[in-house]
Amino acid sequence: MTTDDNYRGPFDPDWTLERLSRSALARLCRERMVLSMFHDRALMPHVAMRAGQEATIRQADSEWMGASPIYTARNKVNLGIAGDGPEAALKSFQFDIGAPHYFLDFRFELVDDNLGMFWLPFCGAHDYLRQISRNDPALVTNMCHHMEDRTFDATLAVTNPRLRAVPVHRPPKPDEFTGDHCRWRVELVDDEQSTRSGEPSLDVVAESAAASFAFELGDTFEDGGMHDYAGPIIPDLRLEDFAHPVLVRQAKEFALDIHLLMRAAYFSIDENIAVDLLDEIAPQHRAAIAPAVVRRLRDALAIEGDDMTTIAKMLQLDPFLVEDYIDYRVEVHDERTGVIEFFGGAGLDDSVCRSPMDWLDGFIHTAQSVNPRCVAEQVGPRIWSLHINPDAAPVEPHWLADMADGGGLRTFDLTERRVEIR
Repeated sequence: MTTDDNYRGPFDPDWTLERLSRSALARLCRERMVLSMFHDRALMPHVAMRAGQEATIRQADSEWMGASPIYTARNKVNLGIAGDGPEAALKSFQFDIGAPHYFLDFRFELVDDNLGMFWLPFCGAHDYLRQISRNDPALVTNMCHHMEDRTFDATLAVTNPRLRAVPVHRPPKPDEFTGDHCRWRVELVDDEQSTRSGEPSLDVVAESAAASFAFELGDTFEDGGMHDYAGPIIPDLRLEDFAHPVLVRQAKEFALDIHLLMRAAYFSIDENIAVDLLDEIAPQHRAAIAPAVVRRLRDALAIEGDDMTTIAKMLQLDPFLVEDYIDYRVEVHDERTGVIEFFGGAGLDDSVCRSPMDWLDGFIHTAQSVNPRCVAEQVGPRIWSLHINPDAAPVEPHWLADMADGGGLRTFDLTERRVEIR
């Protein structure tokens, strides 16, 4: 099987990620990492409106501390990252969905066995918050201090409970500033300083099938690239540096990592705010994210049009419908009609805490982001027919959709580039 740099050709109901080239898979991985930004932008306004601005700090702590230790451990196993010092921790940060490549332009330096450094010449998250808050120092402090101090350390603890992220400098910054947005030391502390407070969401999410689900490493359909990351840290690492089957698995892994993040987020809302809030906002959450995801994936993989063929392709690529973890199939009948059927998989029976799959018909938001006149009708227990009705009133985008991919993210360039470390 030859690989392609895009999905421009005909729709194939048997299409899989293995069809993509290494370069296309690397781009897709970055697109899935940046979904973590869409997630928070589409969720936190609901939390703030219902429970107040301070609740967003607790929410951020709970969701990231409930997910990042799990997916960090998963990525270390998948990639063969061994060790318990700063080098292993920095390598793990390079695969953290909370640090999407380029949009959060992390740079890394291993100083010695006990000290590592990371810094951000550009931070899209900070830049965006400065824009929407008019650089409000309190809101910037919430993100860059209160939401990072505990979450960074929770992630580092997977590698070694004695590791700490210590800020050298960080925002708030003046309206006009030059230089790095922030700089941090990753260092070992004494045993007496290593005690951390726990996070209830972590214990719950760790019991989910998502936490232990294993993706198989498939066949190689394109030569070249590394098959693991067991060697020394590569400060200017690109995902393009990895082998084809590793990238196929990593694309699936990043989508599952987002699932873990959303599980932790939904658990925190249920526990700390109210169950009825999640019943109201979970469908809206996905509706607000979908236009941004569809827009970016269409551009990344050269997918054009607004007919059923295009809808079917986007459903095959929908990051919420994680390959292997969820078993489903999309078929096209003609340019206006098709069907999506869910057969099962660990993701559909993963009921330890709520996830996007508790609202299985949420795929409609992806379809309607391609064509707002698409409607779905459930015709079986887990089967929906899809139909583009030219006479139907088009569905309007969710009111948070513009916020989700604002601040430059709508057109942010995630194509390959090698950065120089300074």
